[in-house]
Amino acid sequence: MARTFSGVRFRTARHAAGLTADDVAARIGRTRWSVWCYERGTALPSIPIADALADAVGRPLNDFLADDSKVAA
Repeated sequence: MARTFSGVRFRTARHAAGLTADDVAARIGRTRWSVWCYERGTALPSIPIADALADAVGRPLNDFLADDSKVAA
């Protein structure tokens, strides 16, 4: 089963953690625009960036991986 980073799951976790896109961007060394692109699914983060995103919100990376067949385009 192939799995892909789920921006929707990440955005939900970011909001639950009380973080803005700017907060996450500062923590991972990327721009706010990059964070928004990852959340919208217009860009997929590399594995190291996906791991940093998960760390930024205090969750394991596995929480943000979804089965490719169930990810909305």
